[in-house]
Amino acid sequence: MAKGEMELTAYKLRMRDDLERRYAQLRRQSIQMANQALRVPDTRLALVDHASYTAFQRWQNHPDRRVDWDWPTSWQSWKLNYPKRFECATWKGDRLIGFAMGRPTYQATGLRLDYIEKSPEANEPHLDLTYLALYAYATLLGATHVKILNPINNDVRDYYEQKGFRYDPKSNSCIRRIV
Repeated sequence: MAKGEMELTAYKLRMRDDLERRYAQLRRQSIQMANQALRVPDTRLALVDHASYTAFQRWQNHPDRRVDWDWPTSWQSWKLNYPKRFECATWKGDRLIGFAMGRPTYQATGLRLDYIEKSPEANEPHLDLTYLALYAYATLLGATHVKILNPINNDVRDYYEQKGFRYDPKSNSCIRRIV
């Protein structure tokens, strides 16, 4: 590799690391804001970490699991490629309720939720809990809306609509304006 290419690569890595630091602070702040607003006993939101993956292994192969996302592998890719990402792990006591990952829209006017999964053993309202952190992060970013991409079926889409989202068939997403 030529010296100029090495300098460019080093510059890009420094830029990425700087973005990661700045947006990690916003992610922590959004989780803190959401936890302050949370009114569900023994429930908390957190950033995704090793404890989340350890807990995820309990329901990774559960027969009632509706989707089969490989969270640990996906997460490593997202962490590397999307420093502005949204992330949230939802806990009830020491039991993981669910995961969520997203990132700002390409125009940076919204925050998209690319993946959300609730434990098949959980009865808690995972979307409602995750939405607190999603809304807080979107607000900190200056977004005008949040968007849940690709609902897995009509029942899920209808559920999102009951929660105040509007389905957009063109983008196959459920959108909710931030007021």
